[in-house]
Amino acid sequence: MKPVNLLPQSARPYVASGGRSTSSYALLGALALLVVAAVVYVSSANTITTRKDQIQTAQTEQAQAQQKAASLQAYGTYSQIASTRIATVAQLAVGRIDYERLMRETALVLPSGVWLNALDAEAGTGTSSATPAAPATGTATGAGAPTVHLNGCAKTQDQVAATLVRLRAIHGSDDVDLSSSVKPIGAGAGSGGDTSASGGCGNNYSFDILVNLDAGKVNAAGDYGTKVPRDLGGGS
Repeated sequence: MKPVNLLPQSARPYVASGGRSTSSYALLGALALLVVAAVVYVSSANTITTRKDQIQTAQTEQAQAQQKAASLQAYGTYSQIASTRIATVAQLAVGRIDYERLMRETALVLPSGVWLNALDAEAGTGTSSATPAAPATGTATGAGAPTVHLNGCAKTQDQVAATLVRLRAIHGSDDVDLSSSVKPIGAGAGSGGDTSASGGCGNNYSFDILVNLDAGKVNAAGDYGTKVPRDLGGGS
């Protein structure tokens, strides 16, 4: 006898048929895709947020650096001005004429019976300055190298020659040129002579001498050139 199930279909227990349900697998695949998409979305969103935070941090640091640089700009300008002024002063110091030393050396090397009416020195920079005892009859030339221009008096030509030789002993002297050495015409042992024509030397010889100096010795940096010899008043 064949059994008959009298329960309605809806009340009957589910019995697996053993077949495959295509709709169930499709639903699971769709859910898996959604999960992967959600993970990718969250990861991308986090990366974008991190990058935005890094950009914001970099912009903040840049603004702070610019503000600090602006506050320090005044110090940089001051440092540049100070460096320029120091360089200018150093250049002037190197190119200057040390008149105290020059006058001392000149007084030491001049022979007895010879005196100066004017002394004019030029540092070789195109700017000259003078220490005249009387109006000079000439002007120092040669803007390239330091020069010393002397106008003076001597009783004899031998003294003028001795002056030329001894002026070579001045510290840094490179060459000594005699421009002129004259005595008033008709000036004798007892005559007054023309003092204006003789450059204020009366009956004596009036000389005009140009001393060319070595810039490497008198205008060198540091020690204002090489050391001055002891016999010219220099140190040890």
